[in-house]
Amino acid sequence: MERRSPLQRRTPLQGGGRLPQMSARRRAEQAERGNANPFTTLVNKPVSGGGVPRMAAPAPKRRPKPAVPAAVRAALIERSGGWCEIARPGCTGAGVDPSHRITQKAGGRHGEAKQRHDRLSNVLWACRACHTWVGLNPAAAKAEQVGWALEEWQNPPDWPALYRGRRVFLDDLGAVTAAPATPNQDQTEGAAA
Repeated sequence: MERRSPLQRRTPLQGGGRLPQMSARRRAEQAERGNANPFTTLVNKPVSGGGVPRMAAPAPKRRPKPAVPAAVRAALIERSGGWCEIARPGCTGAGVDPSHRITQKAGGRHGEAKQRHDRLSNVLWACRACHTWVGLNPAAAKAEQVGWALEEWQNPPDWPALYRGRRVFLDDLGAVTAAPATPNQDQTEGAAA
């Protein structure tokens, strides 16, 4: 006899066996409800109102929750002037999205983790192109020289980010402070001079 996998076995509905029988009690219940077909549990009733069944109206679409609270968003737009703070090659200029340095996946969504997540030092105002690039290239965005993305254990005010081409520290009050040059930057600048 040939062995068949569970996916190849015939079920009653595929014609390989008998259909399961409805119990007499269930058949009687269905007959009381107006169902004349003993093989189905659907109720055969005429459709009222002209013969065309009416479907329920679709539920209204809900707006997605904002990525950051309104107060943080307003302070973020004020800090950036409405322009992209990442400004990598291919940037479209006008910022439209908050880009989190520590994502919700890494940092949590409730309580203390949410408060830590939704603060100015953890968010950069980004154009759609830059925000998409950061999301698709997390390893490059977490590079030490860039700082557009951080690990969960890192504290955003203590880690510099490349802000429109210069390394800066961001704080929770909306200030942008220049970061000291790294040894690699000094060697690069010295070689270029």
